Amino acid sequence: MTTAVETAAGTAAPDAVAALTRSGQRRPSVLLRSAAALMTSTVASAALGFVFWVVAARWFPPETVGRASAAVSAMTLLAGLAQLNLVNLYARFLPGAGRHTRRLVLTGYAASAAMSLLLSGAFLALGRGTGIVGPTSAQRLFFVAAVLGTAIFFITDGVLTALRRAGGVPAKNVVASTAKVALLPLLAGTAAGDGMLIAWSAPMLLTMLGVNWWILGRLIPARTRTAPAVAAPARRELLGFASAEYVNGLLTNAVAFLPPVLVAGVLGSTASAYFYIPWVIGVAASTLLWNVVTSFVVTASSDASAARAHVDRAIALVAAVVLPGALVLGTAAEPLLRLLGGDYATEGAATLRLIGLSLPFTGMVLLYCAFAMMEKRMWPVVTVQSVGIVAFLALSWYGLPRVGIIAPAAALVMTQAAVGLTLLPGLIRRYRATGNAANAPDWAARTALSGTVTAGAVTTETVTTDTGSAG
Repeated sequence: MTTAVETAAGTAAPDAVAALTRSGQRRPSVLLRSAAALMTSTVASAALGFVFWVVAARWFPPETVGRASAAVSAMTLLAGLAQLNLVNLYARFLPGAGRHTRRLVLTGYAASAAMSLLLSGAFLALGRGTGIVGPTSAQRLFFVAAVLGTAIFFITDGVLTALRRAGGVPAKNVVASTAKVALLPLLAGTAAGDGMLIAWSAPMLLTMLGVNWWILGRLIPARTRTAPAVAAPARRELLGFASAEYVNGLLTNAVAFLPPVLVAGVLGSTASAYFYIPWVIGVAASTLLWNVVTSFVVTASSDASAARAHVDRAIALVAAVVLPGALVLGTAAEPLLRLLGGDYATEGAATLRLIGLSLPFTGMVLLYCAFAMMEKRMWPVVTVQSVGIVAFLALSWYGLPRVGIIAPAAALVMTQAAVGLTLLPGLIRRYRATGNAANAPDWAARTALSGTVTAGAVTTETVTTDTGSAG
């Protein structure tokens, strides 16, 4: 790895070069630790979530499981919209927020809470919850609380990662997911659909409160006591990034969480049960890819001087998810779904195979998003994504009554391939630019300066590397 060091005389002091070399050798481990923690969290949560639905499928008929899965899908969709895509905003801006960290976090929480109340209230008032959310006031209030708590639960992952405590993410998510499975038999005596929704949501609410007590009461005060006095992020820049990210978040959450609701509405609860598990597995695979992107953005935002090394690591991690993921979902779909029962495998295996086929194209799209986030130029990505997602939803809606639950998965492959191949030339150009010192993008060309090393008449700028633990 070559590190550029500017000096007044054009040569670097030996001690500074040695320090920078040692620093450069440590940098990749920060991204790897952060990505490993987030990916461990995703895999463990997905595995425990799969266990939850296996147990539910064994205890309850498909129609009941379908109703519960539709309620969880609706709650998760609304929470995904209400979290305002703050995970990506925090990944980009929180590492450099210094003493403004608490205000940035609390402002985001407040905005997300307000959006949660607005969206869940509108969802119930417009009658969209009929048939999946109970009619009593207590059932509806719990649904609203579940949406709000889940939105903050999602955002907390981004806060922990940006504060270099990514190791707390798997601990948080595994505790909540384990509690879901443990609660399911205890709540089996309640109305079946409500029991599953309570078992799914209550652990997230309690875990979210406990983790935020740690973040707001311990982590942020410790950070602000030692943080340098830096200027707050420019409001215009922050709002511009946040608005583009929110629109992008609306689109990606629509792809992730709306199809199960569509299937339930068009084909009924039983079809929804057969579709839901394959789709959730696909969402988990996409989340693994987002884990890599988030870790890359956090690491590169803290240390842009080793841009090419960070990019190479991110690409390697994406390939490590995409290639085995596509292979496993393509070849083991039927045996995996047979754990839920023969009908689940018969009805859902083709859907899961198509989801696996879409993963390489999803990897291309998300790597392009990583570059766009670093450049703070999200609107071009949003434009291309918008066209692809509108086409995805239209194809899904058109195909469901004609070809059944396979329609959203087939639409996903077609639209992700179109978007990924459209963005590929720009992705290649940006990758090449990070290795070209004369033409590097602004975020990759700058260095984080923290001091000077004087050697006679020669002054050398040195790079600060955050060696804090990712967990």
